[in-house]
Amino acid sequence: MGNRGKITERRIPGLAVSRGFGIGPVYFVEDETIRPLPVGLPARDVEGEMQRLRAAVEIASSQLKELLPNPDASAPEPVSHILGVQLLIIEGSPFIKRVESIIRQRRVNAEWAVTIVADEYLGQQSLVPDSHIREKRLDIEDIASRLLKALTGTKSAAGSGTLTGSVVVAHELRPSTVTELARQRPAAIVTERGGWTSHSSIIAREFHIPMVSGVRNVESTFFGVDRVMVDGIAGAVILHPDPRTLDHVGSVSILRPACAVSDNHQKVSRTLDGTRIAIRANTDNLDSYAEAERCGAAGIGLFRSESLIRHGRFPNEEEQFAAYTRMADRIGNVGLKIRTFDLSAYDVTGISNERNPALGLRSWRLSLSDPTQFRTQLRAVLRAVTKRNIDIVLPMVSGVSDLARANAIVEQEKDDLKSAGIEIGEPKIGAMIELPSAVLTIDAIAHKVDFLCLGTNDLVQYLLAVDRDNQAVAEWYESLHPAVIRAIADVLAAGSRHGVPVQVCGEMAGSPFYVPLLVGLGARELSMNVTSVRPVRDLLSGINVADCAGLAGRSRELQTADEVEALLRAYYVENWSRLFPPGLLDTKHR
Repeated sequence: MGNRGKITERRIPGLAVSRGFGIGPVYFVEDETIRPLPVGLPARDVEGEMQRLRAAVEIASSQLKELLPNPDASAPEPVSHILGVQLLIIEGSPFIKRVESIIRQRRVNAEWAVTIVADEYLGQQSLVPDSHIREKRLDIEDIASRLLKALTGTKSAAGSGTLTGSVVVAHELRPSTVTELARQRPAAIVTERGGWTSHSSIIAREFHIPMVSGVRNVESTFFGVDRVMVDGIAGAVILHPDPRTLDHVGSVSILRPACAVSDNHQKVSRTLDGTRIAIRANTDNLDSYAEAERCGAAGIGLFRSESLIRHGRFPNEEEQFAAYTRMADRIGNVGLKIRTFDLSAYDVTGISNERNPALGLRSWRLSLSDPTQFRTQLRAVLRAVTKRNIDIVLPMVSGVSDLARANAIVEQEKDDLKSAGIEIGEPKIGAMIELPSAVLTIDAIAHKVDFLCLGTNDLVQYLLAVDRDNQAVAEWYESLHPAVIRAIADVLAAGSRHGVPVQVCGEMAGSPFYVPLLVGLGARELSMNVTSVRPVRDLLSGINVADCAGLAGRSRELQTADEVEALLRAYYVENWSRLFPPGLLDTKHR
């Protein structure tokens, strides 16, 4: 390879799916797919093959239960939900019964029967236009792979015990593999495939493992590379980082292992000119909120209540009441906003027959189609809110009619609880604004709610009809599209007109690149993932509202996302470059 000193740094763009930085040697995880061959069985051996399958199911089930967090322990709740759905498919869905049927009817080995059934499931999912469902094929592949390993006695590549401090590189990682990797504390993860909403990315975020996806040809790209830096902020992988890059990265606050904002006064985030900006956390559990609080967050702006679903089972009223009261008591007056169950049919059953689930029975619509779980959740919240600061957020509201139906259910549950002599409180009720119809009727909606939550991720997707995790249309996913900027401005203006607070959520709220634009458009409340709290606080302390308003005004006069991006970047480089993590201003942020 010649003189090592001549090796130059190389930056490869990718998609940041879990924030943070990681540096370490490369560890390539090979594709663990097992490709069995069909073996015909005489009739006398069929029952023995059934026993082999049952033994494999027991092993796979035990392995998943071992990976699942202890219900009494503070742990990333999405891990419980994701792996719990897999456990449900193995133990309680038609999947295994179908495998048994194939063994009996076709008289083939269990490995081949598992492969046939997995291919059937994957074939059904491939017909679904929604890439969020198609991405979840990894759950089926994960289950099939675990069963095949149990049948063949094959061990997982993630269990080698040599990954600590390494940058794990793979074509694609299954959810349970990421969970196994997390126990060995890798420095970061790089994959070819996997979007923000993939279960593997979700688990990486929950374990605070920096992750970048969308890096092509990983085998040839990382061949002969001994050290890699993963930039989960800008979305890039740096091969052979030079000393200047390492020094620069090591100097930014985002790399500090812990935040220490203990003074309550310091938790009030203010811009350079003294304007107060509320920073809250999007979270699933108290542990992650504790970290966000140390970094300066004040309150939970979005609690993903579906994280309480374990092993595919909805929590009952008492379990939810205990969870909500525990969180609210710990958080105090800064408040807890509980988003009601935001699920699709696939999330509940592991199976979806809808051709386009993103536009189908999901979120608030699913709650309304069978309001049993919604009513249970409402009763728990109504009881928990007594003498506590708890609000309710309704996801995917399309207009005033949705609010009317929700309010009718809320009032009925209030009356029933009062009739039973149960003390209740009066939670504030807000709407998630993420559909174009909600933006176009925002004045009517604002008149009916106590607050608004602007969900930027889904707003961009639905407004532009682009799935941000679909690489084929990635160039059309433009957070800075003039229509998106106008929609955000209209929602913030409507909130101001009606005296209704507007909290901006999603990736835009947690990215330093977009925050000045949001502040300039009028945002005064931001809710973000835990890892974004510190960099956003640091940025806010160095900017002023007047400059942000000027930028926003100029942005609204432009006609393309590229023009807006160029305007923002030029201003940042000239005036605020010291406030941004290294590399962030060198990456596209359309």
